[in-house]
Amino acid sequence: RTLLRHAALVLLAGPSDSPLRGGALALLVQDPDCRDRHLPAALDLFAACDPYLPPSAVAAALPTHPEPVLEAFRARLLGPDAGEALRRLADATTPALTHRVAALVGRTVTERPETAGHLAAYVDRRLDRDPAPRAVLLPLVTRLLDDGPEPARAALAGVLAADGATASAPLRRTLREHLYAHEHEPAVLDALLHAAARCDGAELRALVHRTGLLLVRTPEGATRYDRGLVDLARHLPGFAPRLTGWLTDAPEDWAALVGPSTRRTIEHLAGVRVPA
Repeated sequence: RTLLRHAALVLLAGPSDSPLRGGALALLVQDPDCRDRHLPAALDLFAACDPYLPPSAVAAALPTHPEPVLEAFRARLLGPDAGEALRRLADATTPALTHRVAALVGRTVTERPETAGHLAAYVDRRLDRDPAPRAVLLPLVTRLLDDGPEPARAALAGVLAADGATASAPLRRTLREHLYAHEHEPAVLDALLHAAARCDGAELRALVHRTGLLLVRTPEGATRYDRGLVDLARHLPGFAPRLTGWLTDAPEDWAALVGPSTRRTIEHLAGVRVPA
């Protein structure tokens, strides 16, 4: 560490416009013995999207210098490597910082909706770790499900539709229950419906039915549900026969959810007549 620190200091003593300054500062801010001195300069370059100062280096200082590091990440999350910055920021989050990080991520997705996909990919990856990081991920995701912008909630709904790996199933179910209990936006529930198509057997039926119960509470939601079922029946192999089987086996469960025209379209796509 001492040799690397000296080498970095030699680079910093060189020309002020040298591209090597970012790499030198990246090394120095990860060294607790000299972080305080060099962090301000590193954060300035980091916020300016210096390509040699990666998010992983600055994230190392988050536990010791949360305020300036979060402010620098706020700027970096609007840059071209927003996805990597988001993943590194969330990976470095401690339980004490989850609410502040969630608020920052929520603001970022509002300003750049395209980052919602990066957020969902990060959550999906963390959930499938063994053991799942419940202490950090649970408050982070529930905060976003409560207060996050619609694109973020829709992306997270897609991740939480299925149980996933065995180790992550309990936490995914907990987060999915939170979504069901608090979500009212048809667009988010529609995203959940389409993501549920990845599930199998009884889990698929339960998710499709429960999501429908929430969607049909409003005219817009009912329309989205009908369109969603038709879209899945038309494009997802095997979904139309499954759906007609559910309608046949328990017509009373679906009577208030599936409209007559939707039922006829699904029958046509499945090639099966559902008894009235």
